[in-house]
Amino acid sequence: MQTVLLTGASGYAGGAIRDGLRAAGMTVLTAGRRASDDVPFDLLQPERLPALPAGIDACIHAAAANEVLCRQEPLAAYTANVTATRALVGRLRDAGVRHVLYLSTFHVFGRPGGRLDETAVPEPANDYGLTHLLAEQLLMAQAADFRTTILRPANLFGTPADWATFNRWTLAPFDFTRQAVGEGALRLLSDGSPVRCYVSLERLLAAVVQGLRGELPAITHVSGRPWRMDVLASLCARVTGEVCGRDVPVSLGTHRPQEAPYTFGSSHWADEHDSDGARMQAFVRDVATRLLKEAAR
Repeated sequence: MQTVLLTGASGYAGGAIRDGLRAAGMTVLTAGRRASDDVPFDLLQPERLPALPAGIDACIHAAAANEVLCRQEPLAAYTANVTATRALVGRLRDAGVRHVLYLSTFHVFGRPGGRLDETAVPEPANDYGLTHLLAEQLLMAQAADFRTTILRPANLFGTPADWATFNRWTLAPFDFTRQAVGEGALRLLSDGSPVRCYVSLERLLAAVVQGLRGELPAITHVSGRPWRMDVLASLCARVTGEVCGRDVPVSLGTHRPQEAPYTFGSSHWADEHDSDGARMQAFVRDVATRLLKEAAR
C-alpha cells in the first residue's frame, strides 16, 4: 500500500484518479483549495504551499490550468502550471518524496503531424501546451532528487467522479451530448473532417497505477481511438436520440480546417481499443441520461 499526494483531485481527471486509487487500497492525500483537502494548495498562490506531511511515497501532480484559462488569462496560466509546479518540487524534496507522476497532455504537440510517439519532439502552439512542456522539463531536471514519470493523455472521456465540480463541457463528447439534449439538434462549425484522439478515464487510471509501480519509463503516451468529428457527432446524436426518444439531426459547417494527418500513440504501452465505439456509446448514454433527468426537474 502506498501513500500518495494528489493535486487536482477536484478536477475531471483528478477525481477519477482519486477514487480509483482509493478503491485499490491506497491512501490518497489531496492538495487543493477545498476545505476538505489535506494540504492547502492554490495554484495561483504557490508561495503559500505549506510543508508536506511525512510518509508520502509518491505525488501525482494533476492540477493545472485548463486550455480555456490558458487562453483567457495566459499570465495566470504560467503561475498555475509552471510556478506552482516549481513550488511543489521544493516541498516534495523537503518531505523526502521519491517519485512524482505528472499528468501532462497531448497538446505539447501544438500542430500535430505524422507519427507522434514518445520519440517525437514537442512543438507547442499555445500557452496551454507550452506551460505543460515547461512543467515536464522542470520535473525532469530534478532527476537527482526523485523519479519522474510523465503521462501525456489524449483527449479524455468518461463519466465524472463528481458532477458538482465538473466544468469541462468544452470537451467535444460532452458538448455534443449537451447540445443534443438541450437543443434537440447538433451543429458543427466545421465540415466534420478534423480527427481527434480520445481515451477513457479508466485507461488513464490504469496508466497511473502502472506508473506508480515503476513499470513505465519517463514519458508515456496514453492514447485511444481517433474519431472524425462528424462520426463522433453522429454517435452522440444517435445515442442521445435513443435516450430522449426523438431524432436528433446533425448539421455540418462549411469550414474545412487545414490539418496534417497524424497518429498519436505510444512506442511501449498499448493504445486503448474501442473499434466498435462501445465505450464511447456507454459514456454518451450516461451523460444524456443525467442531462435529461436534470431537465425534467
